[in-house]
Amino acid sequence: MQYLGMILFATMGGIATFLLTRFDIPAPWRVLVACLPVPPAMLIALGMLGMARRQEELFQRVQFEAIAFAAILVWLFTISWGALEVMQVVPRIPAFAIATAIVFLYGFGGWWFGRRYQ
Repeated sequence: MQYLGMILFATMGGIATFLLTRFDIPAPWRVLVACLPVPPAMLIALGMLGMARRQEELFQRVQFEAIAFAAILVWLFTISWGALEVMQVVPRIPAFAIATAIVFLYGFGGWWFGRRYQ
């Protein structure tokens, strides 16, 4: 299910970007068009949860350590960056960049913690 979600996410993201950059869409509809990739993202999440639930305990442990690693590092970064934002030392970071950082750190953590059991 997560693979179908990934294909649909990429497709809907491309369609939404194309529509929003090429056409003058009224304000209420812009929000709906921008949210086109959200349902496929939910398919990805449901597929990943189902996959993790069906795996053995060792795989689940590695995944838990990877997501904990990602969450803790992103939390530390956002707390630090937020304090600097309040002092107007650094610019604001878009939420999409934070979400992307979580994904990359989760992938890195899965690789890093999985090495221990090979």
